[in-house]
Amino acid sequence: MYKNTAEALVYVTHTDCAIESLSVHIGKYCRAIRHLETGRILDFGEGEAIIRSTEGALLFRVSARDILTFYGIQALLQGSLSVIATFPGEAVEWRPVDRAPFDSMRGWPRHIQHWQGGK
Repeated sequence: MYKNTAEALVYVTHTDCAIESLSVHIGKYCRAIRHLETGRILDFGEGEAIIRSTEGALLFRVSARDILTFYGIQALLQGSLSVIATFPGEAVEWRPVDRAPFDSMRGWPRHIQHWQGGK
């Protein structure tokens, strides 16, 4: 189990296309990418990122053994999001896992991004 873990919820359209684009962009930095029915697990060796799609949103979960790897993976995900879609970086709010899970986040402010296949 990883020591550092956080989650984020980003509202986008075309979630399947967004996951595929993120996987292609981030793939060169990963040790392995495992395909899930509704997303991907990106293995970075000392950490991982799980990306899932649900109801017009991407759910991110980043976990790592050390804080530098943890923030590195978060930065890579956020930077990759800005490459495939146009929205302000502050639209991604990371929450420690000890807070409310994704299912109870329906009251979060919606940072809607209408992804149209790139910038």
